[in-house]
Amino acid sequence: MTEQEIQEYYRRLDWLDTLCKIYSNGFALYQVLADTLKKSSGTEMIVSPANLGDTVFIATLAKAYKEEHHVKHLLICAKERQANAVEWFDGVDGILGLSDEEMLSLRYYFTVSRNFYSNGIRYGHIPCFIDSTIPNVFVHIDPGFGGGLTLKNVWEKRILDLPDHSKTGNILVPEEVMAGADRTKYENSVLIAPAAFTNKGIPVTFWEKLVNRLLDMGHTVYCNSGKLYYDYVIKGSIECVLTTKELIVSAPLFKHVVSVRSGFTDLVSKTDANLTVLHLGGQKEGSLRVQYGEIGDDVRDLGRMEGIYPLKYFEDREDEIIDLIVENVEGTEAKHFL
Repeated sequence: MTEQEIQEYYRRLDWLDTLCKIYSNGFALYQVLADTLKKSSGTEMIVSPANLGDTVFIATLAKAYKEEHHVKHLLICAKERQANAVEWFDGVDGILGLSDEEMLSLRYYFTVSRNFYSNGIRYGHIPCFIDSTIPNVFVHIDPGFGGGLTLKNVWEKRILDLPDHSKTGNILVPEEVMAGADRTKYENSVLIAPAAFTNKGIPVTFWEKLVNRLLDMGHTVYCNSGKLYYDYVIKGSIECVLTTKELIVSAPLFKHVVSVRSGFTDLVSKTDANLTVLHLGGQKEGSLRVQYGEIGDDVRDLGRMEGIYPLKYFEDREDEIIDLIVENVEGTEAKHFL
């Protein structure tokens, strides 16, 4: 064996050792969850191991899932910062928040065992393989897994075993929470969300131009921040740190919300907020507004058509895009009633 082959051999041994340890932790956690579910007849759990948008899609279909599969009680298991986001969704009877480390080990268990549904526990994500060359990277089992389906159809047909066009559920905010909201705090303000884990490509300079335009119009501009490693605050805006539940309550109180396509937009679309969504992939010519059915990841698939304005971003047409955003902002008002 060459020196390089020897190094690769030991690298793979280290990788297998790490894999076995994480898998074992995940299996132990799975067993605890399965034993707990056995004590509650008619209860199932869907594990959402990845990003906020995935968890929102699952929760949106929770009510339909219970009806289709005759489930009495449905629990959603997600990362701690995501679980609270879906506690108020119709059809969700309980949440379980796990640390990132716990969820990673559980995801390893599902991925290695291929045990995607048993003991009332369903794996709520696209089946993957683990990339042996990069730690903690999961590669989708098939690049064509969606088969041309929309994101909602992928969750229906490929993951949750639901029929096409299953009914979407709403967020049921408790009355006492609604009563405590400050309905005038953000009414002449715009909330922007430029950062996303899975959608990068719109430069900071674009957001700075947008912020300056909105400030010149007399609006206060807030910038969403989850204090995550990929978050950043745009110059001229005010950092706005909201929990997911605070976002659900506060988003409709802004005059408008502008965001790159992300899990953030999935969650905001489930509220009554006026929302402009920026998608990558605009062209030099043609309309920058997205017609419904034109793209596969339209947040309007989550159940709301009114008050949502998807746009296609193209670097050479930034001024046009900002004009359209301003048109959206000026044509909407903050919601005074949740």
